[in-house]
Amino acid sequence: MASSSFVRRRPRDYDGSSSAELAVFRATEELLTSTSLQDLTVAQILETAGLSRANFYHYFANKYDVLVALLGRVFDESYGADAPWSTDPGRDRARRMGSSLEHTLEMWSRHGAVICAVIEHMHSKPAVAAAWQRMFEQFVAAVAEQIKFERAEGRAPDGAPAEMLASMLVGGSERAFYVSTRGLDDRLPAAASVTTSLSAINEAAIYGGRTVPKGRRKKASDAADARRELLPSIDNPAVETETAQNILQAMRELLLTETLAELSVAKILKQSNISRASFYFYFRSKEDAFVVLFRQAAAEIVAALTAVADVDRQDPSALLEQVGQWLHLDGHAGAVIKNAVHEWPRLPELRAEYLAAMNAMETTLESIIVADRARGLAPAGPPASEYTATLLWTIERTIAGSLAGETHLDDIDAVTDMVARFMYASIYGKR
Repeated sequence: MASSSFVRRRPRDYDGSSSAELAVFRATEELLTSTSLQDLTVAQILETAGLSRANFYHYFANKYDVLVALLGRVFDESYGADAPWSTDPGRDRARRMGSSLEHTLEMWSRHGAVICAVIEHMHSKPAVAAAWQRMFEQFVAAVAEQIKFERAEGRAPDGAPAEMLASMLVGGSERAFYVSTRGLDDRLPAAASVTTSLSAINEAAIYGGRTVPKGRRKKASDAADARRELLPSIDNPAVETETAQNILQAMRELLLTETLAELSVAKILKQSNISRASFYFYFRSKEDAFVVLFRQAAAEIVAALTAVADVDRQDPSALLEQVGQWLHLDGHAGAVIKNAVHEWPRLPELRAEYLAAMNAMETTLESIIVADRARGLAPAGPPASEYTATLLWTIERTIAGSLAGETHLDDIDAVTDMVARFMYASIYGKR
């Protein structure tokens, strides 16, 4: 493989082309289409590949090592010499960035199970995270260089640092393709449903969006009010008791300094000064209790977005201020959301609550977009349903990256300001 290959160095110095390695790759990818990586065993891989345990461990240390090598192979095959970074910034780079989206769609369509497994385990397995981040950074660098070129040529306005903006766009593509591939959002039923919206979002982020046609705009009363949808109220009186609330408050405090993965029931018992029996009377596990915490935090976030419907959206400053309030996360709520954005892909009950919160926000924002397009306040664009979903998942991924302290996104205040302006440009375009 070329020296620019995504493949990391293996336990031994093999290049991934031996018959045994290829058999492991084929077997693993086949199994991942019907089995989660968490449940997948080396024994299953061996049986499907028709290999001995000695064959496997001659090349791989474990199933995660296979995933990392397989990820590199998938990206080498998908992009090859036509990757965006293989040419200098300019028209050819812009063309390759456009074709890169097509390559990305093809990659997710053919190898979605592999990429999904990587995303679901990159926060818990350092080797997986390192492999994904190495690939991610190459895309970020290529996009950032092109943004700087477009700004220098006077075609794109100044704004957030190019690397920060590029990280948002690359991360947004990652999240939108992941959600659509896993079938987690009815507004994005397939990977192909996100490409048009992603192109429009990239245009808005880099160039400031499309120009709103001049002419008389309708008054707010000429269009239906933006419909707002809140999360259903919690129907569980047990969690309202003093003991249950003490448990939840103890978890909030502990999550300020520890991740959910690091947190144990024993630590919660010590912090809340209650017995183990009392804990398990109210909650089945720490994850069960965390779902309640998330639902409470999510209700506040959803409510903050619904307030955008009450703002005079012809006033950019008022809209930006409300969006900023929606995105502002600190204290206990910030700690809960920080853990939720990492854990929801792999915890079924949390995933259901997370997707419910996203759906509630999508419903609200879609209604705003539809109403404001009808008023002439926002320009026409991709179908509102898929555009709304792609936009919100891009924002979700960006905030998640910032809360995790990812490279280029570690300044939460700067990221929040960038996202607010990006959201405005994506919906309302240039003024």
